[in-house]
Amino acid sequence: MKNGKIIVANTGDDSLTIIDLENWTKVEKWCLKESILFNKNINMQNIYLGPYEMEFDMAGNLYCANIYDNSILKINLEKKEIVDILAVGKYPTCIKYFENKLFVINSDSNSISIVDAENFTLEENIQVGEKPIDLEIDKKDKKIYIANYYGQCIDVIDLKNYGRITIKLKSTPVKMTIYNNKLLVLTNINNGNLNARNISNLCMIDLKNYGKKNIQNFSGILNNILKLEGREIVFATNMDSGYLYKIDIKRGNLLSKTYLSGMPNKLKWDGGSLLFITNISKNLLTLFDIKLNKVVDNIEVGKEPNSILLLN
Repeated sequence: MKNGKIIVANTGDDSLTIIDLENWTKVEKWCLKESILFNKNINMQNIYLGPYEMEFDMAGNLYCANIYDNSILKINLEKKEIVDILAVGKYPTCIKYFENKLFVINSDSNSISIVDAENFTLEENIQVGEKPIDLEIDKKDKKIYIANYYGQCIDVIDLKNYGRITIKLKSTPVKMTIYNNKLLVLTNINNGNLNARNISNLCMIDLKNYGKKNIQNFSGILNNILKLEGREIVFATNMDSGYLYKIDIKRGNLLSKTYLSGMPNKLKWDGGSLLFITNISKNLLTLFDIKLNKVVDNIEVGKEPNSILLLN
C-alpha cells in the first residue's frame, strides 16, 4: 500500500474501518457485507458476517475471519475488492499466516482449519482441545501452540511431522505470545467460588522443555496482552473494569493501571510510542502513548471493534 493504514474489524456492523497512519482524521468505513451482496460469485452462509480477526500475507492480501458466517474472506485491500470467501469451522476467532498457509482457530468446533493461502482452499481440519481461543506460531521450530480455554491446556503441533503433545494448565488460557524461546501465557483463574474475587495469572513456559514459571497473579479478569518487542513490558486490557495494565514481567510488578472506560479489548503496537486499543462498548479506537502513559486520542470506528491490523 502507498500509505500506512490502520485497519479495524467491526464485528457488530460487518465493516472495516480504514485509518490513515499519517492523518488520523482521514477515516473510511467499508461495509464488507454490502460488497459481498453485490458480488454474484460470492455467497455468505448467514445473514450476518461478523468480521473478528485479520491477517495479512506476503502478496498483499488481507484475510478476515468471520465469527457469525463461519468463514474467512480474501481481500485485495488496494482495490477494495473481496476476492473470495471460504467456509471453515464454527466461530473462527484467530487467524495466522505462515509459509503460504493460514491457520484458523474454530472455537465452537474444537478444531483448527489449515488453508492454502495462494489457492484459497481448505487443506484439512485438525481436532484440538475444548474451546480453542488463541494460536501462536513458533516460526523457528515450525510448531503451533493452541490455547484451549475449557480444556485448560495448550496443544503443541509440530508442522514438520504433525507430532503432538499437550501442556496441562491449572487455569483457563486466554492469550499467548512467543518470544526468546518462551511462551508467555495469560490465564483466568476460576476456583468455582462465585463469591471469590476475579484473578488473572501470567506464567512463562520454556519451549525447550515446557517447564512452567509463574510470574504473578493480578486482580481482575484480563482478556488480552501485548508484549513490547525487546522489553520485559506487557500491556493488558481488562474488559470488565475498563483498565489498561502495564506489567513488568521480569519482576512480576504491576507498574500502572490507566482507566480507559468502556470495554478495552485488542491491542496493537506501532513499534514506537503508540498503542492502538479497540473498545467494544464505546465503538472507539484508543491511541495510548506509552511514554506519556496516557490516552492521546480516540477515533470513532464501527460497532463492536475487535482486531487491529497495521500496514506500513
